[in-house]
Amino acid sequence: MLNLRRKIIDFIKKTNIVKKINYNKFVFYFLFGLKSQFGHFKVNINTKCLVLSQYPGAEIKGLGGLMAQYPKNFEVLCFTNGSSLLPDLNPVESASIKKQQFCDVMQTLRVKGSKIFDIEDKTLKNHYSTFKKVDISEIDYIFVPNVYDNNIDTIALLKHFKQMLKDKEIKETLKIIMYESDFPMCTLDYYVNISSIIETKKKMLRMYYPENKFPGYTDRLIGINSFRAIQHCCDYCETFMCFSVDEFLKIPLI
Repeated sequence: MLNLRRKIIDFIKKTNIVKKINYNKFVFYFLFGLKSQFGHFKVNINTKCLVLSQYPGAEIKGLGGLMAQYPKNFEVLCFTNGSSLLPDLNPVESASIKKQQFCDVMQTLRVKGSKIFDIEDKTLKNHYSTFKKVDISEIDYIFVPNVYDNNIDTIALLKHFKQMLKDKEIKETLKIIMYESDFPMCTLDYYVNISSIIETKKKMLRMYYPENKFPGYTDRLIGINSFRAIQHCCDYCETFMCFSVDEFLKIPLI
């Protein structure tokens, strides 16, 4: 069955239809089918989690609530400096502000560790050397943006991460968790109730997107957490897809 799915994906890739449809929807459907398990994601006291973020702010959009509940279990690496995120400023000024915002948010979170790299937006594809320096040998869960984000730095991050998994020592039990940052995912495995911590998540989002410059932006971002919570009898939740390393390495990227 897997070989048949691969043949179908190869056929789709070779045709012009990939320009007209969301290719990744076909990837997930044919490789994994509709994933049915949808349980509560738990972090144990000794669980080591690493978050890979494609730009400052993506990590809070996707799992700010989860990190706020278990800060000592998390390390966060942001791979671009936000040089294009404030278009009314020049790249140097934009990067300076976004890097400071990242540091302020991480201090608010009180995570175990964090770092933002001085890599300009849209150039991440040229920086695999940065990934090679990251130690993932003792990590239990690595959180990455989902492939539906479909922007140049997200795809570069995921491609570098795939190579990283092949090149570096990892735990046999390592799991890869995809989070929602810019676009929602079509199938889900786990959810986390963040109702009790939602004000903290809002505060961190407003540090990245202050109301005087981004009016209503935080409430709109939180909207997906409210929507995701409908079927879980809570007010707000974050949702994720979970993959083994083998499954993740089989996901084709555009």
